[in-house]
Order: sequence, then structure tokens, then C-alpha cells
Amino acid sequence: MQPIKVGVIGAGDISGVYLNAIAGSPMLELAGVASRTPERAAAVAEQFGAAGMSVDALLADPRVELVVDLTPGRDHAALNARIIAAGKSVYSEKPFALTLEDAQQLAGQAATNGVLIGSAPDTFYGAAHQAARRALDGGAIGKPVFGQSFMGLPGLELFHPNPAQFYLPGGEPPYDIGPYYIAMWVSLLGPVRHVHAAAGTGPAERTVRHGPQKGSRFPVEVPTTFLITLTFDAAHVALAISLDVAMPTQRPGDVYGTQGMLALADPIFFSGAPAQFAPASGRSLLDTADMPFAAPNRLDHAGQPVADYRGVGLVDMALALRTGRPHRTGADFVVHTVEIMEAITRSARTGQAIALHSSCARPAPLDAVDDALLIANTASPFDLAVEQTARLDVSHP
Repeated sequence: MQPIKVGVIGAGDISGVYLNAIAGSPMLELAGVASRTPERAAAVAEQFGAAGMSVDALLADPRVELVVDLTPGRDHAALNARIIAAGKSVYSEKPFALTLEDAQQLAGQAATNGVLIGSAPDTFYGAAHQAARRALDGGAIGKPVFGQSFMGLPGLELFHPNPAQFYLPGGEPPYDIGPYYIAMWVSLLGPVRHVHAAAGTGPAERTVRHGPQKGSRFPVEVPTTFLITLTFDAAHVALAISLDVAMPTQRPGDVYGTQGMLALADPIFFSGAPAQFAPASGRSLLDTADMPFAAPNRLDHAGQPVADYRGVGLVDMALALRTGRPHRTGADFVVHTVEIMEAITRSARTGQAIALHSSCARPAPLDAVDDALLIANTASPFDLAVEQTARLDVSHP
């Protein structure tokens, strides 16, 4: 198949990951990089043998079929509308939009223009999450009854060089960390029917801890702790996300059923150690050996090897453009997950349970045969050996 010509808008922290994924995939070919800072776009593009250009020039380029939107989340709806109006498909970093109304309008606009939309996160493609899905669908724990997930951090300033954006409207936890958990749970249990949430706020100001802005302070304009109930047809899920805890704490997820329990993996990555618990046999790890996107390829913030194949959703969408086969983060999935995010913030603000209007099919599970092209055309955007060497160099000067 002829590779898809891709344009990237946004040259910030996440751009290197996507550009590496594009460079390594036979299905994708980089046509150009655009940014609000032309010098930055040119410098980033040059590393990958492409041209830096303005947003207008990239959208007017007839070679570009698909645009990757890596701008801040609060800008996504307006920019994604421009991309679609230019007759190009768009794959957006999360969130695709901030409201159900915007997401529905964008999906309708895309359908009218004959282009596709898609959105991160794509971590649920990972082996750990696919193994849990296989066990759940196979009846390993009987009928699901309820689930729970918890993610707690002292703040994103713990590791991010530009954390202020996550404490503004559109950057709060349901729109930033939330999409990973929302996508994981929708992949496991299907569409959400009702949302009920409460929220609170920690410190009124935060301090940047890393990078060129280290030591500078910035205000907090949004709630930073959310306690959420998601009601599915199959079960209820309690989800807690907080940027106000003293120490990083995580329970990625547990699903309790009538015949056992599943311990899930961290939805921010593709790998992990999902396990099954049964009354008679106790704990056993789920087998991920025969699944793609399992091999560790980078180090996490704690220096532990993890699998991170961000970009597989982009390749899935590129294949959909060439073959007509649906991709897993298509319009219905995008619209529904955006509505969940908006419903969480609205429920927390009003104290009312929110009934959702949209729905979606569960994304199809990965299959080694049916998805052979996807697997073959997805490259690792990281090099574990390089990261390990760099860490050793820093640790032992």
C-alpha cells in the first residue's frame, strides 16, 4: 500500500514520540511539521528530513492526507475543525475536544467531508490490556460486578517541564489523565450510561520543579481531585484521580466478578502484569507472550522498563484510510469518550448524576492474524538500550 502522507501540528514535548513512530512505520511518511514557533518547527522537522512550515501552509499542502494534532487540549476543537475543513483526516492527542457538542459537530463535519477522525490514547491496544480483555470476555471471573481504579500524584509538576497548562480549564484530570482510564474501561466494558462525580482542589498555587521554568509559581484554576462513578451496562466502576496526594500512588484497576477478580495494568502504558484471582487456584498472571506491543522499549519516570507504542492508533487509522476497514478510535468512540470527560467535570460542578446521550461499540480486540498489517507497520518510538545507557551515564558521571 502507498504510505499516508502525514503532517504534524505541534512541536512540543510529545512531538518526538509521534515523529519517531511516523519515521519507523512503512505506512506513514512525514510531509511537514508546523508550530506557532517557526524556528522550533524547522528544527524539529529537520531531524526527520522534512520541512518546517506554517499551519496554513501545511493545511494547504495537497500531499498531506492526515494531520496529527499535538497542540494543547484546549485548542483541539478549533484546530481539528480547520483540519477537517481542509479536507484532511485528523488524529488528535487527547482530548479530541472538550465538549460533546464540539465532538459531535466535528464528527458530522468529518463525515460530510469524507475524512476520518481518531484520537489518543491508544494504550488499550497494549498486550496487558488485551490480555485482560481476553480473560474477561472468556468468562474468567464470571459476571463482572464492579471495578475500581485510583491514580494519585503530588502534581504533574513532579515531572513535566510545563505543568501550568494542566491547571487551566481543559487541562484538568478528567481531560489529561482521565482519558487513559476511560479508554481502558470502555474497551473492557463498553459504553458508559451514567456519570456521577465530586471534586476538590488542593493548593491554590503550584511550583515548577523541572526545566527552564524551575522555581516559578503559577495559579490553579480548576479542581485537582475527582471521585467518579461510571455506570456501564455490565458493571459499576469507581475511578479516583488526584493531583493532591503527598506520594505517587496507583491502583491501575481491579474488576470483581461473581467467580473471581482481574488485576489490571497501568493504562498509561501498554505493558504490565495483569493477573487473575480465583477462589480455588489463587493468583495467576495472564499470558501476554503471544500478543503484540508487549516488549519493553523505554523507561518510565521511576526508571522501570515499560512498553510504550504510542502511534499504533495512528497506524490503525492510516490503514483504515487505505483499506476502508474501521479503526478502533473512530468517530463514535471519540464522541463518547469526550462526553464522558465533559460529564465528569459537569457532574462534579453541579453535584448531579449525568445520563450520557452518546454510545459506542467496544473497540475490537487485537488479533494476530486480522491485525497482521497493523502489527507489522507499527514501530517502536523508543529505544530502551539508549535510555538505559543515558540513565547510567547520569547516575555514574
